[in-house]
Amino acid sequence: MEVSFTEEFKKSWLTSIIGFLLLVAGILVLTWNEGRAVHHAHSLDEAFNNVIALNPYDRLKPEYEGRLVHISGPLLVEEPLTEPDYGISIQSVKLKRRVQMYQWVEDRVRHDYAQVSMPQDADNVDYYYLTEWRDKLVDSRSFYIRHGHENPTEIPLKSVVHVSPSVRIGQHTLGSELKEKFTNYIEVSGDERPERRDIKLHLGLYYHCNDVWNPEVGDVRVQFYYAGISGEVVSVVGKQENGVLVPYTTTRNHQVLLVRQGALTISQMFNEEKTDAYYETWKFRATGLFVLYAAFVCLGRLLKVSACQFSSLRSILPQEITSSTYLTLAMSISLFVIAIAWFVYRPWVGAALVMAAVSPFVYCVMGLYSVAEHQSIN
Repeated sequence: MEVSFTEEFKKSWLTSIIGFLLLVAGILVLTWNEGRAVHHAHSLDEAFNNVIALNPYDRLKPEYEGRLVHISGPLLVEEPLTEPDYGISIQSVKLKRRVQMYQWVEDRVRHDYAQVSMPQDADNVDYYYLTEWRDKLVDSRSFYIRHGHENPTEIPLKSVVHVSPSVRIGQHTLGSELKEKFTNYIEVSGDERPERRDIKLHLGLYYHCNDVWNPEVGDVRVQFYYAGISGEVVSVVGKQENGVLVPYTTTRNHQVLLVRQGALTISQMFNEEKTDAYYETWKFRATGLFVLYAAFVCLGRLLKVSACQFSSLRSILPQEITSSTYLTLAMSISLFVIAIAWFVYRPWVGAALVMAAVSPFVYCVMGLYSVAEHQSIN
């Protein structure tokens, strides 16, 4: 006796609903990702066609005002960034202070006593307490055993990032958005012992404690990092605005502002940016594909029932619906969503993706047709 679609849905309503939600989520992720990828690719192409290479040491020319320009040269940081208490002074775009505090941390270990005769309400969780250096405050008020494991309610020092107010490449000044893009931090290896006696230097870290080897809860240690050292050669693509390099807005309202280490040409910079965007896009594509696969796994029983009841589905689905079928369906829908997004920007790519998306179903239909034709001949 065949089970109807409604009966099957009633039997597996929870997994079916989860499957439908995952299906919608996967399609939304892919749609958003491809829209973003197409938008970014179009904006990079527009920027590449409009960018002008300049010598950073030439006098600023008014005819390039508001234009997208490319320059390469060493960074010039006029004033050093300092941390006087630690004897730190460095001419860089950024100086980051990382603060950690020695704190109690709770570790829970759950045991399975199912095979042991114990009361139902017996506590099967063991709590262990250890001390660690942590960047964020650990709230000891939520501990199971609070007595003897109290942490301070705040960290006396704050982590902070100092940004140089004036950074130039030749005659051009770097805007605030451009300075924020310097994120390749390098550890400051301090060798000058601080004047304050309550601060101790050990292996590049500054300890606010009595004993470096036996810290107490509430003790603090500080580490410093810099990004964009003065004299480092970088390449920048941005809009020239009153001698300042700021983001360039394309016709699609997308901002383009690029910075790379080393003396790179315009083509090299845009190729590297496209490569980064390529990997970022494929990460979300893989995520969307996995979500769609999980959706079809949840909807597997409904698919089997539907294939038995509807001849149209039976003609495009294989006789045995397995995990490979779920993967094929997920890949086909992924390709179809990707194709729709790329049709406007690159029609030939969209058309090729649509053909790839429908090819498994065409293969199934042709297989059924050849079987039916063979049977009619016999």
